[in-house]
This record gives sequence, structure tokens and C-alpha cells, in this order.
Amino acid sequence: MNALTVAGPLRGFAWARLGVSIVLLAIAPLVTPGSVMPGENQILALTLIIALTSSSAMLLLGPPAQPRRLAWFICLLDTALITAVVAATGGARSIFAFLYVLSVTAACVMLSRTRGLAIAAISSVLYTGIVMARTVLPLSVFFDTPQETTALELVTMFLNAATLLVVAIVAGGLGERYRATSQELETRQRDLRDLQAFKDLIFQSVGTGLIALDRAHRITALNRAAEEITGVTAVQAIGHEWPALIGAVVPLDSIEAAIDGNPRVSRRHETTLRRPDGSSVPVRMTFSALRSGEGERLGLISACEDLSAIREMESRMRQADRLATLGRMAANIAHEIRNPLASLTGAIEVLTSPLTADDARERLSQIVATESERLNHIIKNFLEYARPAPLSITAFDVAAAAEEVLLLLEHRAGPGSLKVVRAFPPSVVWPVDAQQFRQVLWNLCLNAVEAMPEGGELRVNADVRGDRLEVSVSDNGEGIAATDLSHVFEPFFSTKSEGTGLGLALVHRVVQEHGGEIDVQSTPGLGTTFTLTLPSRHA
Repeated sequence: MNALTVAGPLRGFAWARLGVSIVLLAIAPLVTPGSVMPGENQILALTLIIALTSSSAMLLLGPPAQPRRLAWFICLLDTALITAVVAATGGARSIFAFLYVLSVTAACVMLSRTRGLAIAAISSVLYTGIVMARTVLPLSVFFDTPQETTALELVTMFLNAATLLVVAIVAGGLGERYRATSQELETRQRDLRDLQAFKDLIFQSVGTGLIALDRAHRITALNRAAEEITGVTAVQAIGHEWPALIGAVVPLDSIEAAIDGNPRVSRRHETTLRRPDGSSVPVRMTFSALRSGEGERLGLISACEDLSAIREMESRMRQADRLATLGRMAANIAHEIRNPLASLTGAIEVLTSPLTADDARERLSQIVATESERLNHIIKNFLEYARPAPLSITAFDVAAAAEEVLLLLEHRAGPGSLKVVRAFPPSVVWPVDAQQFRQVLWNLCLNAVEAMPEGGELRVNADVRGDRLEVSVSDNGEGIAATDLSHVFEPFFSTKSEGTGLGLALVHRVVQEHGGEIDVQSTPGLGTTFTLTLPSRHA
């Protein structure tokens, strides 16, 4: 039992001694002293004054340097003082013999079972001495025979002595249990403080911003990283509602409903956060359930990441990619234009010769017209890709556009060679640029048909899933080699001998301008599937 464990009970014991002393002073005049020993009133008064003085000193001076020694001294002092009070108030007939029980109990609680038994033994000896001195061997008449009440007083003496021993044993056991419990509690409190300090260290040191919310969406905790991201200190944010810090751009109600539906799921949301100083920062927030040890959901915790560095890196990568693409485009344009120019040059040289026959002139004129048209087609496609028209978003029936494209392709293909599967409802209305989206569908479906020169199955799916439109175009044609998949959306990249390589590049640009994504999955010999996903934020 360490010093801090003893100091607490010792201070409580001092208050108890002070109270008992005051009560005894109040009732002392009502107690009839014995008539054998002279000066009993003075003995009682002196005893109570000593108890009051020592109790007041312990309370005023505070915890001692060695509380165990002081507790042992006070218990011995109290045994002597109680003996004096009992002697002054009638000995075996004193009503204050119960104070021995309190002294023994205090010794067991503050010290140990062994020392409690020692105090009980000392108290029993002193109490027995008082009774023997006043009854069996009266000091006034040393050789007189015992009075009639001596037998009863002897029984009382033995009962009180036995009671003190029993109290010492029982209180000693309780005291040992109290000390063990106190030690365990102190250990657990220390572990809890260490765990709290460790948690605070991790919470504050982690590089990701952490924001804790209660069930009412009020902020309950905010670490240093979150302070840097939001530009708001924890003192300013804690206790305020979520919109006061982030705004209304994050739908907490729908996020909370999704987490309640699947407790293991985490919801991500990207947005641009406006700080109090007017600056903006792109952030990604990942929301998870905040639960108690019993599994009850207490609220939400949001992990915030500052995407500024990532966005800057992406911008640099896009710039580098554009420069690399520009170099490839220049080389491809030169290659694409050189072929028709070479044909035109050769045909014109022959046409200018006076020896050229008329039928040859006619064929050469057709070559000039064909190559001129091919050159014009290349330049037109390049301009469409390089100078896109601004989007004109309207509510457009995607299913109707897909039906028109498929009808045109069915009439264009040979009879019976193309099987078209329409896996979309009669009407799918979505906010898109009607002209450009129709061009996207045409390019994808035309590529699928051209990938099946011997015929095959063309499947078009269109469906709305949540807040996104998903359209897929599949074929069971030749497929695309794995080495070519990463280049299919590059301008002027084509695996077809007659292709310009701008069709899929145009599709990719239009989908990106709509804020969507396009993905391609292909297996050589089995077919290819293009899947584009468009959000509804342009509505």
C-alpha cells in the first residue's frame, strides 16, 4: 500500500476523529463520572483536547511525508486516548467502549490486518486493565471483596475483548480487499491515463485530418491536420454543427443512411472546401461509423485528405501527357497527310504530261478527288478533336439515340450477318450534349461492327444506377491486343489499316467533358466491351 493510498484514508480518519471529539465534548457534561478515581472530568477534557488538536493539525498541515508511520502513531495514540475516556466515564460501564471498535477498524483500513490485530490486542489489554482496576482490584479498598456487579462486568470485559479480536479479523480482511482493490483501481487509472495520452498522441500526430461527429452532427473532436486543412482551430469548431465547418456540400444524411445499412462500409466524398480566409482546397473525405465498446454507434468520424499536392501532380502529369501526345500527333498527322499528298503529287504530275491517255486521265482525276476527300476527312476529324464545341447540356433520351444508331448500322451491314441485342429500356432520359453523345454512340457501335468483318453480335446496354448513367457497347469480334489497350484513346492510334485513330480519342474527350469515365475490357479472339459512366452533376 503506497503513500498515496494511505494518505486518502488518513485524511478521512482525521475528519472522523475531529467529529467524534466535538460530539464527546458536547455530551461530556451529561456523563456521570465514576466516584473512585479523582479528577476524571479533567482527564476526559484533556483527552478530547488532545484528539481535537491532533486532528486539526493533520487537516491543516496536509499529507505527511511518511503517512504510514503517522497512521500507526495515531492508532496507538487513539488507543491510549480511548482508554482514558473509558476510564473517565465508568470503566466497564462506560458507553464509549465502542470507540475501541472504531480504532481497530481504522487501523485495519489504513495499515494492515496484522497491525489491526495488534491494535485490537493492545486495546483488549488496556480495557481489561481498566475493568480489573475498578472492579476486581478496586484501588480505594484494595483488600475488599468484589461487589455484586463484578461478575457481569467481567463477562462484559471478556465479550468486549472478544469483539475487538473478531472486528480486527473481519475488518482486516475487508481492509486487505480494500487495499487490493485500491491498488488495482490505481493501476487501471494509470493505464487509462497512458492509453488516453497514447490515443491523443496518435490522434494529433497522424497526417490525415480527423473530425469526429456525434449523432446530431456536432463536431466533438478535431486534430491538428484537420485544423490545417479546414483553416479552423479545434476550439472554434468543437461544439458547432458540421455545416458550419464544411458547408452543405457533403450529404451527411445519405452517408449516415448508407453506413447504417452496412456498418462495415466506408463512404468517400470529394469536394472543394472553402476556408475562412477565402482560399479553396480540394479534399477527399472518408466517413466511417464511430462506435462505443459495446458496438453502439455514437456518430461518424471523417478522415480528410488534402488533395492539393495530388491535383498539382495530376496537372503536371496531364501537361506532360499532352506534350507527349502532341509529339505523337504531329508525327501521325505528318504520316497521315503524307500518304494522300504523295498520291496527289504523283497523279498531278501524270496529269500534266501531254502523253497521258484520256482513260488514264479519268482514273487519275478520281484518285485526286478521293485523296483530297481523304485529306479533308483527316483534317476535319482533327479539328473536331482539337477544337471541341462547347457542351450544350439538355435532357436527352439516350435509349432513342441508341435505337437510331443501331437501325442505321443494321441497314448498313449485310443481311443476316449482324445480330443486334438491345439491352436497354424504351426510354432513358439523361442530361448530356445530344449531338456529341450521339457521335459517341456512333463511333463505339461502328468500331464494334468493323471489328466483326464476318458478322457477329453487337450488344448495347444502357441503365441508370443511382446518380450515374452506365452505357456499354460489346462485340464478339477480333478483340484488342493487351499491348494496345493502353493506347486506344490516343489520337491517331489505330489498329485498322483505313482508320484515322481519332474516333476513340474523340469519344474519350467527350466523356471526360461530361465529367464521366470510359473503360475498355478486351480479350483477343473473344471480343471487346466499352463501358462509359456519366454523372448527373451536369443536369
